[in-house]
Amino acid sequence: MRNYPEEDRRFSDVHRKGSRLGMPFLLAALFLLFSGSAWGKPQYELKVATLAPDHSTFMQIFNEMNEELLRETDGRLGFRVYSGFAMGDEEDVLRKLRVGLVHGAVFTATALTDINVDFRVLQIPFLFSDYGEVDHVKSILDEHLRRGFAQEGFEVLGWPEVGFIYFMSTTPIAGLEDLRRKKVWAKANAPMSQALIDRAGVATVAINIPDVLVALQTGLLEVVYNSPYYALVTQWNTRIKYITDLPLSYIDGALLMDKRAFDRIPPELQEKARTICARHMSRVNERTRSDNEEALNIILRRGVEKVTPTGEQAQEFKRLSDQAMSDLRPEFLPPAIVEMAKKALADYRSRNNSP
Repeated sequence: MRNYPEEDRRFSDVHRKGSRLGMPFLLAALFLLFSGSAWGKPQYELKVATLAPDHSTFMQIFNEMNEELLRETDGRLGFRVYSGFAMGDEEDVLRKLRVGLVHGAVFTATALTDINVDFRVLQIPFLFSDYGEVDHVKSILDEHLRRGFAQEGFEVLGWPEVGFIYFMSTTPIAGLEDLRRKKVWAKANAPMSQALIDRAGVATVAINIPDVLVALQTGLLEVVYNSPYYALVTQWNTRIKYITDLPLSYIDGALLMDKRAFDRIPPELQEKARTICARHMSRVNERTRSDNEEALNIILRRGVEKVTPTGEQAQEFKRLSDQAMSDLRPEFLPPAIVEMAKKALADYRSRNNSP
């Protein structure tokens, strides 16, 4: 296996500790290390679960968000966080959230679409070309999506994203014909991607995420898909040779709170939570995008080649996606939200002279 220990260590350190700690941050960290939290138990403590590990970028920002919330509410409101798999996987966490064992959670797209099917529209394969399109469409759909979660008993405090995912492969994938001749990963609980792959007539191999690296090593898989950051930290990049320069799908997330728990908090503290959480979840997205960009640059420097489909090949993928999405039942992907998203996207492209 190819090894790049120094670069790996630098990349890991940056995302474990942050790239610009500075003396004030270090002094504050030392204070917390030796004295515990600067605050006692809050009057209103919200238990929140996330699969993000303790030393991840997400947890670094989440902890900073919690400290600001405690500071701005004089210690009255704060989070008690269960990170990693302390509460199980997302399916386990959702069950615990519904019965009140936790008050909130950070979910990715799979769990969120179990709550609000309209959220699935953001995952449509080949819908978005760049983050400008994503940000515009999300701004148009924001209120509608929040209403949908509210109807199911949840308050949205932010939209932390995973970002774009891409085809990664052992041989070049530029068009559909390239894909059809390959052994393609079938990710569990990813019905949108699965619908696309089924429509393409591709033979898939169903493998759990922890086993993907070995499957790439042994040749059981030739094509996988995920974000560049994920491919780097899992070392998938050591077994792929190509990445297709065409976003396969955009994956969003959400910080959800149970409305019954949130409504027990005084209104002025609710507003503080909304404002502070929204700002820090936006910071998460900024870091996620820069992490993915940095990871992609590292992957390319290590010899993985970028494959850029022609305009016609890209359109062929998009036409296939339209056909695959039309195969889905309306209750799985409601046509009204698809029309709303595509209208917003068309308006954005028209104003920006995008294809």
